[in-house]
Amino acid sequence: MSVPAQNMVAEQPNIHPLELEFQRLAVRRFIFSNNINLSEFVPSEIVAFESMHPAFAVSGDNKALCDTTFKPQLKNGKLILDASSGKSPACFYVGSVNSYATYDLDIESVQTSGDETAETGIDLAQYGLRNRIQAIARSGKEKGIYLRVWQDAKIVKEQQYADALPECPFKLLVQLCGRVMGIFTEKDGVTTYHGHLDETVSGGYHFGEALDFRNTETNRRCSFNVVSNLKGKTVINGARSYLSAGMGQADIRAVSYEDLTPYMEEGRLWFTFSCRGIGLHHSSQGVLSLDPSVFDVRFEGMIVFDFGDGLLRNSVGAHLFYDRKAKEWRAYSCDFGGSRNHEGRSESHLFTAQSTKDPRRGYSVMKAELIANSKLPGHHEDPCIFYDADAGKWRLLTSSFRNNNIEARMFESDAWDGVFAEIAPAILRNATGTVIQKIGNVYYCLMGGAGENLRVHSYPDLKFLGFLNLDLQPHWPKPAARVWAQVVPLPEGYPRRYVLLTMDRPNFPGIKGPTWSYGAMYFYGANPKD
Repeated sequence: MSVPAQNMVAEQPNIHPLELEFQRLAVRRFIFSNNINLSEFVPSEIVAFESMHPAFAVSGDNKALCDTTFKPQLKNGKLILDASSGKSPACFYVGSVNSYATYDLDIESVQTSGDETAETGIDLAQYGLRNRIQAIARSGKEKGIYLRVWQDAKIVKEQQYADALPECPFKLLVQLCGRVMGIFTEKDGVTTYHGHLDETVSGGYHFGEALDFRNTETNRRCSFNVVSNLKGKTVINGARSYLSAGMGQADIRAVSYEDLTPYMEEGRLWFTFSCRGIGLHHSSQGVLSLDPSVFDVRFEGMIVFDFGDGLLRNSVGAHLFYDRKAKEWRAYSCDFGGSRNHEGRSESHLFTAQSTKDPRRGYSVMKAELIANSKLPGHHEDPCIFYDADAGKWRLLTSSFRNNNIEARMFESDAWDGVFAEIAPAILRNATGTVIQKIGNVYYCLMGGAGENLRVHSYPDLKFLGFLNLDLQPHWPKPAARVWAQVVPLPEGYPRRYVLLTMDRPNFPGIKGPTWSYGAMYFYGANPKD
């Protein structure tokens, strides 16, 4: 059960946020860990291989065709792939394709001789195997990691991402995120980035031209497979797909009620966050929970958005809240997901989303609608919205683009989804991660900014009041800079009456340029001095 809102508000001491002294309590960055399973191939637990994991052959249409020549060899809880396994190439089923999942293949060993080149990999394919996206690990004479795109049973793109492989055993990983995908390997628990495919690195090419997994009609005829050319001898420990917190976690915002009271259930706070990939468009909207008396972060779910055009899209930076009067879950989010300024995506860069289903757990779809500039002028990110009962208005705080800078602006409306009028002009300093929160009995606006620590501004006029006091801030001893300042008040009985969850911004090793693959999560606590 969620804690009633009045219990979260009534017991708060009257304290100014600048008087709080936040102590860093913990820090953690998940790298393809803390996952939610979708499908799994476990050789040691297979009975009737041909039924559980059937092999496929190329057909003349987009219908599955069984490859009856494939003869799996299971030994000591592992799968052996070699010339005795059947005709080359072999391809067998693991699970379905989720356009925002991570896929991995656990390779125990590979043996080749002479001029042999053994290929084993991850195959995301449409039934009939005519349209496919593959990540291939090649051993032997021509080592390396390759990506292949098949269209109508022909290779239309092949790209090499590495000219060597880790020493066996290792895992091959594919992070799929709508329009883009990244390729990694994992050896002894350490993940290495090898490259990614999207239009920014491929001369405008988007693999969705061959196979767009976001399309619900396309996706229901697709499967996640293991593929091999059956050369040499390859031993497989397993394969799996899962929803992942990504290579970094960012854009952390508390899940709330419509009045910004934190949503608490069974002693746990809930937050939305970005499951980071290579960049903003290679990230997904995640949900996590934690017991604020400790730091037991759980990746709970992922949200995608349905705009009614047949595509399930990813976006990040969402403020998710439950509106008790409307009796539905609502959200404001940023229109990222690799489709900004593509596919008719423009206007204010924000959208609204709704769901009667609780979207905090598992894989959820929220109905969404773009916000036109006629409802909210300008270009915005990092939205925070709530119903101000005293004003009788919905108030919206955003990071707004103006004069080549990102500055905070405050708006209000009679309706939660606009039309909005500006009530506080843009502040003249960089602002990101804009948050409204009630501390004591007063609402404040919190945000990060370039070259500065986390700031406190008055609500609703956005006057600068000072900086939050963090002993070991993110990037310490440098300024915290453009991170988010999500402070949450807690009821009596917790070791600290206020907690703060934020992140840092270092890119994942090997990723170059402004690709925003950050970050780690930083957890703080504070008590009023009295």
